[in-house]
Amino acid sequence: MKEKMINSIVQTLKSYKDTQNKEDLLVLIKEYSKIGLYEEVSKYTREFFNKEGGIPELIEISDNFPKEIKDFFKGSEKGVDEDFDGDSFLEMGELLWEIGAPDEAKENYQKAFEYYNILGEVNAAEEVLNTLKEHYPDDPVISTIKIKNIKEDLLSKFGSLDKPRKQDEIELRYTLAKRLHAADLLFEAESNYRRILDLDEKHKAGRLLVALLRDKGSYDECLKYAKKLEKNERLEEYYSIAEDLRDFGNLDKSKSVLREIYNIDPEFKDVKELLGVALEEKGKIPFVEEVLEEVKKAQKAEVGKAKGVEEKKKIVFL
Repeated sequence: MKEKMINSIVQTLKSYKDTQNKEDLLVLIKEYSKIGLYEEVSKYTREFFNKEGGIPELIEISDNFPKEIKDFFKGSEKGVDEDFDGDSFLEMGELLWEIGAPDEAKENYQKAFEYYNILGEVNAAEEVLNTLKEHYPDDPVISTIKIKNIKEDLLSKFGSLDKPRKQDEIELRYTLAKRLHAADLLFEAESNYRRILDLDEKHKAGRLLVALLRDKGSYDECLKYAKKLEKNERLEEYYSIAEDLRDFGNLDKSKSVLREIYNIDPEFKDVKELLGVALEEKGKIPFVEEVLEEVKKAQKAEVGKAKGVEEKKKIVFL
Protein backbone atom coordinates (compact mmCIF):
# COMPACT_ATOMS: atom_id res chain seq x y z
CA MET A 1 0.00 0.00 0.00
CA LYS A 2 2.78 2.44 0.92
CA GLU A 3 4.52 1.64 -2.37
CA LYS A 4 1.42 2.82 -4.21
CA MET A 5 1.27 6.02 -2.15
CA ILE A 6 4.96 6.75 -2.73
CA ASN A 7 4.55 6.20 -6.47
CA SER A 8 1.60 8.59 -6.42
CA ILE A 9 3.69 11.23 -4.60
CA VAL A 10 6.55 10.97 -7.11
CA GLN A 11 4.24 11.12 -10.13
CA THR A 12 2.25 14.03 -8.69
CA LEU A 13 5.39 15.99 -7.82
CA LYS A 14 6.60 15.61 -11.40
CA SER A 15 3.23 16.81 -12.64
CA TYR A 16 3.17 19.73 -10.20
CA LYS A 17 6.56 20.91 -11.45
CA ASP A 18 4.90 21.48 -14.81
CA THR A 19 1.34 22.47 -13.91
CA GLN A 20 1.71 24.34 -10.61
CA ASN A 21 -1.99 23.68 -10.04
CA LYS A 22 -3.95 23.29 -6.82
CA GLU A 23 -5.30 19.87 -7.77
CA ASP A 24 -1.82 18.36 -7.65
CA LEU A 25 -1.24 20.00 -4.28
CA LEU A 26 -4.40 18.39 -2.91
CA VAL A 27 -3.14 14.98 -4.05
CA LEU A 28 0.23 15.60 -2.36
CA ILE A 29 -1.46 16.70 0.87
CA LYS A 30 -3.65 13.62 0.83
CA GLU A 31 -0.88 11.11 0.04
CA TYR A 32 1.66 12.54 2.48
CA SER A 33 -1.02 12.46 5.17
CA LYS A 34 -1.68 8.79 4.47
CA ILE A 35 1.96 7.89 5.17
CA GLY A 36 2.20 10.19 8.19
CA LEU A 37 4.80 12.69 6.93
CA TYR A 38 3.07 15.75 8.36
CA GLU A 39 5.99 18.11 7.80
CA GLU A 40 5.34 17.73 4.09
CA VAL A 41 1.58 17.94 4.64
CA SER A 42 2.04 21.29 6.37
CA LYS A 43 4.45 22.51 3.67
CA TYR A 44 2.14 21.71 0.77
CA THR A 45 -0.94 22.93 2.63
CA ARG A 46 0.72 26.31 3.07
CA GLU A 47 1.57 26.31 -0.64
CA PHE A 48 -2.07 25.40 -1.36
CA PHE A 49 -3.26 28.40 0.68
CA ASN A 50 -0.78 30.65 -1.13
CA LYS A 51 -2.50 29.64 -4.37
CA GLU A 52 -5.86 30.74 -2.97
CA GLY A 53 -6.86 27.23 -1.96
CA GLY A 54 -9.54 27.08 0.70
CA ILE A 55 -10.65 25.11 3.74
CA PRO A 56 -13.71 23.59 1.96
CA GLU A 57 -11.43 21.83 -0.53
CA LEU A 58 -9.38 20.36 2.32
CA ILE A 59 -12.55 19.25 4.10
CA GLU A 60 -13.40 17.21 0.99
CA ILE A 61 -10.23 15.12 1.43
CA SER A 62 -10.34 15.08 5.23
CA ASP A 63 -11.14 11.34 5.34
CA ASN A 64 -7.41 10.83 4.85
CA PHE A 65 -6.45 13.04 7.79
CA PRO A 66 -5.87 11.90 11.39
CA LYS A 67 -8.56 12.33 14.05
CA GLU A 68 -7.07 15.59 15.39
CA ILE A 69 -7.53 17.27 11.99
CA LYS A 70 -10.98 15.81 11.46
CA ASP A 71 -12.03 17.20 14.84
CA PHE A 72 -10.56 20.56 13.85
CA PHE A 73 -12.71 20.58 10.71
CA LYS A 74 -15.89 19.72 12.59
CA GLY A 75 -16.19 23.34 13.69
CA SER A 76 -15.96 24.43 10.07
CA GLU A 77 -18.56 21.92 8.93
CA LYS A 78 -21.04 23.11 11.56
CA GLY A 79 -20.57 26.69 10.44
CA VAL A 80 -21.31 25.96 6.80
CA ASP A 81 -24.93 26.17 5.65
CA GLU A 82 -25.50 23.63 2.88
CA ASP A 83 -28.18 25.77 1.20
CA PHE A 84 -26.44 29.16 1.39
CA ASP A 85 -22.90 30.41 1.13
CA GLY A 86 -21.27 33.61 2.36
CA ASP A 87 -22.02 35.48 -0.84
CA SER A 88 -25.72 34.65 -0.57
CA PHE A 89 -25.92 35.82 3.04
CA LEU A 90 -24.03 39.00 2.18
CA GLU A 91 -26.29 39.75 -0.76
CA MET A 92 -29.38 39.22 1.39
CA GLY A 93 -27.94 41.45 4.12
CA GLU A 94 -27.31 44.30 1.69
CA LEU A 95 -30.79 44.00 0.22
CA LEU A 96 -32.43 44.08 3.68
CA TRP A 97 -30.33 47.07 4.68
CA GLU A 98 -31.42 48.98 1.58
CA ILE A 99 -35.16 48.35 2.21
CA GLY A 100 -34.86 49.48 5.82
CA ALA A 101 -34.76 46.22 7.76
CA PRO A 102 -31.53 46.68 9.81
CA ASP A 103 -32.13 43.84 12.31
CA GLU A 104 -32.70 41.26 9.61
CA ALA A 105 -29.79 42.70 7.64
CA LYS A 106 -27.49 42.38 10.65
CA GLU A 107 -28.41 38.72 11.05
CA ASN A 108 -27.47 37.98 7.42
CA TYR A 109 -24.28 40.04 7.62
CA GLN A 110 -23.26 38.06 10.70
CA LYS A 111 -23.96 34.74 8.96
CA ALA A 112 -21.91 35.88 5.98
CA PHE A 113 -19.06 36.87 8.32
CA GLU A 114 -19.20 33.54 10.17
CA TYR A 115 -19.17 31.65 6.89
CA TYR A 116 -16.12 33.48 5.56
CA ASN A 117 -14.37 33.51 8.92
CA ILE A 118 -14.69 29.83 9.68
CA LEU A 119 -13.50 28.86 6.21
CA GLY A 120 -10.44 31.07 6.38
CA GLU A 121 -11.54 33.56 3.73
CA VAL A 122 -9.91 36.42 5.60
CA ASN A 123 -10.34 39.23 3.07
CA ALA A 124 -14.05 38.56 2.61
CA ALA A 125 -14.56 38.23 6.38
CA GLU A 126 -12.76 41.51 6.99
CA GLU A 127 -14.90 43.30 4.41
CA VAL A 128 -18.14 42.09 6.01
CA LEU A 129 -16.88 42.96 9.50
CA ASN A 130 -16.08 46.49 8.36
CA THR A 131 -19.63 46.78 6.97
CA LEU A 132 -21.08 45.58 10.27
CA LYS A 133 -19.04 48.10 12.27
CA GLU A 134 -20.03 50.89 9.89
CA HIS A 135 -23.76 50.06 10.01
CA TYR A 136 -23.90 49.22 13.73
CA PRO A 137 -21.23 51.35 15.43
CA ASP A 138 -22.83 51.14 18.87
CA ASP A 139 -23.48 47.39 18.91
CA PRO A 140 -21.43 45.90 21.82
CA VAL A 141 -21.33 42.41 20.29
CA ILE A 142 -20.05 43.54 16.91
CA SER A 143 -17.30 45.61 18.54
CA THR A 144 -15.83 42.44 20.05
CA ILE A 145 -15.89 40.26 16.91
CA LYS A 146 -12.45 39.02 15.83
CA ILE A 147 -11.29 37.47 12.60
CA LYS A 148 -9.86 33.97 13.11
CA ASN A 149 -6.75 32.89 11.29
CA ILE A 150 -8.13 29.43 10.57
CA LYS A 151 -5.47 28.61 8.00
CA GLU A 152 -2.57 29.31 10.37
CA ASP A 153 -4.39 27.39 13.11
CA LEU A 154 -4.63 24.40 10.78
CA LEU A 155 -0.95 24.57 9.85
CA SER A 156 -0.08 24.74 13.55
CA LYS A 157 -2.29 21.73 14.17
CA PHE A 158 -0.45 19.73 11.49
CA GLY A 159 2.84 20.74 13.09
CA SER A 160 1.76 19.37 16.46
CA LEU A 161 0.85 15.89 15.17
CA ASP A 162 2.91 12.89 16.27
CA LYS A 163 5.66 11.86 13.87
CA PRO A 164 6.22 8.24 12.84
CA ARG A 165 8.55 6.11 14.93
CA LYS A 166 12.17 7.00 14.16
CA GLN A 167 12.99 3.77 12.34
CA ASP A 168 9.71 3.79 10.42
CA GLU A 169 10.35 7.35 9.27
CA ILE A 170 13.89 6.50 8.19
CA GLU A 171 12.75 3.52 6.12
CA LEU A 172 9.87 5.45 4.62
CA ARG A 173 11.96 8.47 3.68
CA TYR A 174 14.75 6.29 2.28
CA THR A 175 12.37 4.54 -0.12
CA LEU A 176 10.80 7.86 -1.05
CA ALA A 177 14.16 9.65 -1.50
CA LYS A 178 15.53 6.99 -3.84
CA ARG A 179 12.38 7.18 -6.00
CA LEU A 180 12.56 10.97 -6.08
CA HIS A 181 16.27 10.84 -6.95
CA ALA A 182 15.63 8.41 -9.79
CA ALA A 183 12.86 10.68 -11.08
CA ASP A 184 15.32 13.62 -11.09
CA LEU A 185 13.38 15.42 -8.36
CA LEU A 186 16.66 16.38 -6.73
CA PHE A 187 15.49 19.07 -4.32
CA GLU A 188 12.91 16.76 -2.75
CA ALA A 189 15.33 13.80 -2.72
CA GLU A 190 18.02 15.90 -1.04
CA SER A 191 15.57 17.10 1.59
CA ASN A 192 14.67 13.52 2.51
CA TYR A 193 18.30 12.33 2.54
CA ARG A 194 19.18 15.16 4.92
CA ARG A 195 16.25 14.34 7.18
CA ILE A 196 17.36 10.69 7.33
CA LEU A 197 20.89 11.70 8.31
CA ASP A 198 19.50 14.00 11.00
CA LEU A 199 17.89 10.90 12.47
CA ASP A 200 20.85 8.56 11.83
CA GLU A 201 24.10 10.15 10.64
CA LYS A 202 25.62 6.75 9.77
CA HIS A 203 22.74 5.70 7.49
CA LYS A 204 23.57 4.52 3.95
CA ALA A 205 21.61 7.48 2.62
CA GLY A 206 24.80 9.44 3.27
CA ARG A 207 26.54 8.14 0.16
CA LEU A 208 23.50 8.84 -2.00
CA LEU A 209 23.40 12.40 -0.66
CA VAL A 210 27.11 12.81 -1.41
CA ALA A 211 26.54 11.64 -5.00
CA LEU A 212 23.62 14.04 -5.39
CA LEU A 213 25.59 16.98 -4.00
CA ARG A 214 28.54 16.15 -6.25
CA ASP A 215 26.23 16.16 -9.29
CA LYS A 216 25.01 19.59 -8.16
CA GLY A 217 28.54 20.87 -7.79
CA SER A 218 28.07 21.55 -4.06
CA TYR A 219 31.55 20.31 -3.19
CA ASP A 220 31.95 21.83 0.27
CA GLU A 221 28.68 20.22 1.39
CA CYS A 222 29.70 17.07 -0.44
CA LEU A 223 32.96 16.83 1.52
CA LYS A 224 31.12 17.51 4.77
CA TYR A 225 28.89 14.47 4.33
CA ALA A 226 31.57 12.31 2.71
CA LYS A 227 33.67 12.74 5.86
CA LYS A 228 31.05 10.78 7.82
CA LEU A 229 31.17 7.73 5.54
CA GLU A 230 33.01 4.51 6.30
CA LYS A 231 36.66 4.52 5.29
CA ASN A 232 36.45 2.76 1.90
CA GLU A 233 33.35 4.68 0.81
CA ARG A 234 34.89 7.93 2.04
CA LEU A 235 38.05 7.36 -0.02
CA GLU A 236 36.04 6.55 -3.14
CA GLU A 237 33.93 9.65 -2.77
CA TYR A 238 36.93 11.86 -2.00
CA TYR A 239 38.62 10.56 -5.12
CA SER A 240 35.56 11.27 -7.28
CA ILE A 241 35.31 14.77 -5.81
CA ALA A 242 39.00 15.41 -6.51
CA GLU A 243 38.50 14.29 -10.12
CA ASP A 244 35.53 16.60 -10.57
CA LEU A 245 37.41 19.54 -9.08
CA ARG A 246 40.39 18.89 -11.34
CA ASP A 247 38.14 18.63 -14.41
CA PHE A 248 36.58 21.98 -13.52
CA GLY A 249 40.00 23.57 -13.19
CA ASN A 250 40.06 23.90 -9.40
CA LEU A 251 43.48 22.31 -9.04
CA ASP A 252 44.30 23.63 -5.56
CA LYS A 253 41.09 22.26 -4.08
CA SER A 254 41.55 18.98 -5.94
CA LYS A 255 45.05 18.63 -4.54
CA SER A 256 43.78 19.38 -1.05
CA VAL A 257 41.26 16.52 -1.31
CA LEU A 258 43.96 14.18 -2.65
CA ARG A 259 46.13 15.08 0.33
CA GLU A 260 43.28 14.04 2.60
CA ILE A 261 43.12 10.69 0.80
CA TYR A 262 46.90 10.27 1.13
CA ASN A 263 46.74 10.93 4.86
CA ILE A 264 44.17 8.15 5.23
CA ASP A 265 45.69 5.65 2.79
CA PRO A 266 48.90 6.56 0.90
CA GLU A 267 48.48 3.53 -1.37
CA PHE A 268 44.99 4.42 -2.60
CA LYS A 269 44.80 4.23 -6.40
CA ASP A 270 47.16 6.71 -8.10
CA VAL A 271 47.09 9.38 -5.40
CA LYS A 272 50.89 9.47 -5.12
CA GLU A 273 51.34 10.20 -8.80
CA LEU A 274 48.57 12.80 -8.82
CA LEU A 275 50.16 14.59 -5.88
CA GLY A 276 53.62 14.55 -7.43
CA VAL A 277 55.13 12.56 -4.59
CA ALA A 278 58.93 11.94 -4.86
CA LEU A 279 60.50 8.58 -4.02
CA GLU A 280 63.66 8.58 -1.92
CA GLU A 281 66.21 5.83 -1.53
CA LYS A 282 65.13 5.09 2.02
CA GLY A 283 61.60 4.51 0.88
CA LYS A 284 60.27 7.67 2.50
CA ILE A 285 57.58 9.35 0.41
CA PRO A 286 57.30 13.02 1.35
CA PHE A 287 55.12 15.51 -0.49
CA VAL A 288 56.90 17.91 -2.85
CA GLU A 289 56.04 20.75 -0.52
CA GLU A 290 57.59 18.84 2.38
CA VAL A 291 60.79 18.33 0.40
CA LEU A 292 60.95 22.05 -0.35
CA GLU A 293 60.40 22.78 3.33
CA GLU A 294 63.33 20.55 4.26
CA VAL A 295 65.49 22.36 1.69
CA LYS A 296 64.51 25.72 3.20
CA LYS A 297 65.38 24.46 6.69
CA ALA A 298 68.78 23.25 5.45
CA GLN A 299 69.43 26.60 3.78
CA LYS A 300 68.55 28.43 7.00
CA ALA A 301 70.91 26.14 8.91
CA GLU A 302 73.76 26.92 6.48
CA VAL A 303 73.10 30.63 6.85
CA GLY A 304 73.15 30.21 10.63
CA LYS A 305 76.51 28.39 10.48
CA ALA A 306 77.95 31.10 8.26
CA LYS A 307 76.86 33.79 10.70
CA GLY A 308 78.39 31.81 13.56
CA VAL A 309 81.73 31.59 11.78
CA GLU A 310 81.61 35.31 11.04
CA GLU A 311 80.93 36.10 14.72
CA LYS A 312 83.91 33.94 15.79
CA LYS A 313 86.15 35.79 13.36
CA LYS A 314 85.05 39.10 14.85
CA ILE A 315 85.81 37.86 18.37
CA VAL A 316 89.30 36.65 17.36
CA PHE A 317 89.98 39.93 15.61
CA LEU A 318 89.04 41.89 18.72
